[in-house]
Amino acid sequence: MKIDIQNVCDKKMVTREDGQIINRILTEHWDKTRKFHIDFGNLLIASVSFIDEAFGKLAMCHTSEDLKQKLVFQNMVPYDRRLLNDILISRLRQQTLETRNACREAKKNGIATA
Repeated sequence: MKIDIQNVCDKKMVTREDGQIINRILTEHWDKTRKFHIDFGNLLIASVSFIDEAFGKLAMCHTSEDLKQKLVFQNMVPYDRRLLNDILISRLRQQTLETRNACREAKKNGIATA
């Protein structure tokens, strides 16, 4: 599945609410999609809030290997790539078996968590 950040977010790539749009797409299609190709169109996002909400929260529910296998980031400027890596590393460190199990339970009950 290809996700074009510019088209989906319509130049709104700053707030947590903006990031939730991307997170919702990823979460809703996670089990049905082998790979997500996320195209940033070489735009500088530079928003911790947006990137954490869109992608960082996924690291609370999925393993590092799951993220590496599913998420392909394309046309991302180096600054945003470093920011993304920092956020994912931080969130993966915060992850516990309890948070992963809570995500699974919420998913079973139809509640979006990531």
